Formats: sequence, structure tokens, C-alpha cells
Amino acid sequence: AGNLADISKLIEAKPPVNQIAIELAGLWKVSGAADKLQQLALSARTDEKLRIAAIDALVSIGGPESVQAMQKLTQADSPADIRYLGAAALVTLDLQQAIKAGINIMTSSKEGDPTPFIEAILDTRGAADQLAAALATQQIPEDVAKKQLRYMYSVGRSDKALSDALSKAAGMSSEDKELTEEEFKQLLADVIEHGNADRGEQIFRRADLSCMKCHSVSKAGGEVGPDLSPIGASSPVDYLVRSILYPNQAVKEAYQTYVIITIEGKIIRGIIVDRNEERVILKDANGKEMVIPVDDIDDEAEGGSLMPQGLTKFLTRDELVDLVKYLSVLGKPGPYAIRSKPTIQRWLAMREIPSLLLTNENPDEELFEEHVLRAPATAFVPQYAMVAGLLPFEELKSLSTDSKILLQAELDVTEAGTVGVRINSAQDTRIWIDSQRLKSQTENEIELSKGIHKLTLLIDLSNRNDPGVQAEFFKPAGSKASFTVVGGK
Repeated sequence: AGNLADISKLIEAKPPVNQIAIELAGLWKVSGAADKLQQLALSARTDEKLRIAAIDALVSIGGPESVQAMQKLTQADSPADIRYLGAAALVTLDLQQAIKAGINIMTSSKEGDPTPFIEAILDTRGAADQLAAALATQQIPEDVAKKQLRYMYSVGRSDKALSDALSKAAGMSSEDKELTEEEFKQLLADVIEHGNADRGEQIFRRADLSCMKCHSVSKAGGEVGPDLSPIGASSPVDYLVRSILYPNQAVKEAYQTYVIITIEGKIIRGIIVDRNEERVILKDANGKEMVIPVDDIDDEAEGGSLMPQGLTKFLTRDELVDLVKYLSVLGKPGPYAIRSKPTIQRWLAMREIPSLLLTNENPDEELFEEHVLRAPATAFVPQYAMVAGLLPFEELKSLSTDSKILLQAELDVTEAGTVGVRINSAQDTRIWIDSQRLKSQTENEIELSKGIHKLTLLIDLSNRNDPGVQAEFFKPAGSKASFTVVGGK
């Protein structure tokens, strides 16, 4: 066996060796690598991915040096995002120092993403209550409090003490007052008489509500909660209202959550996928499955619904009325009926378009395959079309490069044959099926073999005045093809 301290040398190697070396240094708790890891974590020139890996490794190694390094990260001379990463790491190393650092960041800046910090707090036994107590004597900006509340609710957490403290800081009511019978009846009447489903769909799609993180519509979206496509046809309006206002009163058995606390004090919450005498598999609000060895479990209990109590704090009453109206018409005949055509409901938008597509009208097929078709999953962000099939351009602007967006969809062909693809507009649009460039027209047909195929659209938004892109596959006359549009998350 070699000297584990020698792994420090590999930390300075080129990618991907350095990334692997950093992870191994943490896994094996190589204290001799701590100096190099601290340098990486603290350097302004370090790539974000490497910085996070170095921080994680230092947390695993532990010790006073790691605590000091994380405290340095939280100082005011670091960018807010990096300061929050340092505070998050301190939660495991020294909870009191972490809370002190976290509050210092919150009170001194509106910038940065507090998600890593609040995530670490929620994942640690007793930490949420301690942070709530500390916030009682502090004043943090409303926007910072709202960001943390949104994250809490997006992962199905509504820990009362912390939720109340953040709600107060955000200028929101901390009370979840139950409606009287008369108020409930009036709300139902307003949904039926005044609710607007079109506005409700826009509300449902809002990022701050995270509805599509857990739920799918038309088989596109999250897979933690039930597919809502038929919900309006199968559920009365009063059930829909109760499910939103009081989610813990309407939890179906298949979606009952469990809270597991490990012997290390970590809190893991989700729906049980499977369990046996050796391990438990939980699916969290992000759809991620986690395997927990039974021997690592200190305590467990039922946790209610993954949909948090109090989510309506982000809604006005009129918005709640419209949201319920939208849900109440899903699956009923009309514009919100369950789709019968093979429209593309789940798209993948590329975070950064490869330069070869921006500078070359017809890139080499091999390069296209390498940079687009074989790009890692992390290069894309899921985007979901509206019930009618339209994906709004307005929602994609943040993902555009030089006013261009790259969208990808998948088709599962179970029997080979001719398949057609139809889009609402081919203006300023380049189209590929796999690596084959198609004509820039609204309708194309192509022979496809059995297996998964990818449709890629590169759209220049500069001169597009239409609201969005809508596409569907179809089976031409005489074709023997059989296929399914890939949905999901």
C-alpha cells in the first residue's frame, strides 16, 4: 500500500484526475491533503465545481484547520455565493459558528444564493430550530428571507419555528389560519364563478411555487407527486382547495412521506420506494433516490405530505382562485383535456450553446454528436410545455446565447419506419434528427430505426414575434413506425 498523503500531488493534476483525487482525499480522510484543499477552496481562481469538491473533502476530514478554512470563506471579502458555501460547510463542522456566519451574510447582503446554507440547516437535526431562535433577534432583508422560504417549500419542508421566523422577516403572515366554513364556501364559489384557468396555468408554472418540480402534467414534469393531467375530472373542487391549503389532511398512502434521522444527526425526508432488512430507499422532493443502511438509522417517523403547509403565502387570494380553477379543468373536455396527439411536452434546453453552432451553419456531424448529442445531462435544463403543447419563449430567455436557444426532445421508436415531425414555425430555426440536418420547414419526414432518437432545434429569437415553439411527431400514411414521445423529468 502506498502513502495516502501522496494523493496531495494528484490534487494539482489536470482534470479529471484532480477532481477524483479531491474526492478520494475526502473519502479516505487524508489529513495530509488539507493544505492543498484549503488553497483550492479559498482561491478566487478555483473552478466552482472543484471548490465545492474541496469544501466537501475538508468537511469529511474535519478538524480545527477545516473550520478555520470555512470561516475564511464566509468573510465579507468573498462573493456572497462563496460565503454561503462556507457557512453550509460549517453546519457539519461547528453548528453555532455556521449559524453566526449565516446570519452575518444574510444581514450584510441581499446578494447570493442562500440555498446551500438553508439546505445544510434543514438536513441537520435540531439546526432549523436553532437558526429560528437566532433569527428572532436579527433583521434580515425581505428578499433573502423569501429566497429561503421558497427553497424550504420547494423541498417539502415547513418546519414551523423556522418557517415562522422567515415569514416574519419576509413580511408575510406566519399564521396558517384555517378558513371558517363560510370562508371556505365563498372560496369555492369564487373559483367556480370568477376563476380563470389560463391565468391559473401561468401561476402553476411559476418557479417560486415549484409545482412542476413534484407534479407532472401531460406526462411532463416532476415524478414525486401524482400526474395532475386528470385531476379536474376525478376530483371535486373542495378536495383541490383542501389539498393546497391543508396538504397533510389529504395525503394518499402512496405519497405518505417518512422522516429518517441518521446516527450522525442527518435528516432525510421522502417517500419510501423500497425497504428490506438492510436498507431503506427514499425518494426526495427533487426525485432523487437515496439509499440509507438500516444500521445508520437512529429514528424514523411519518412526515405527512411532501407538499408543504403554507405554500399559499406566495399567492394572493385571486391567484389562489385562478390556480384552483386551472386544476379543476384539467382532464375535462376542452383546452385542458388529456392530450391525444404525440406533442412534445418535455424539452431539454442547453445551458450554453457550443460555439461551433454559433459560427457554423452546417457543423460537422461528428462534432455535432460530440458537443450536442453526447453532452452530459448537466448541460441541459428541463423545460415543460403548457397543456396545449406550447413552450413559451419568455421562459427561455435566461438560457439564450446570442439570442439563440437550443432545445432537444427525445423519441422512443419501438418499431422502425417513417416518422414525421411538425413544428408551428420554422422561421430562423435549424432542425436535426440525431446528427442529420433536416430542411428548415414546418414538416419533415425521416426513416428511423428502433431505439431512442433526438430532435434538436436551434432557434434564433432575434426576429421571432410568436409566443413560443410547439412540436409534435406524427405517423405518415403507410408508415409501419411505432413510437412514444419521451416525457418525465
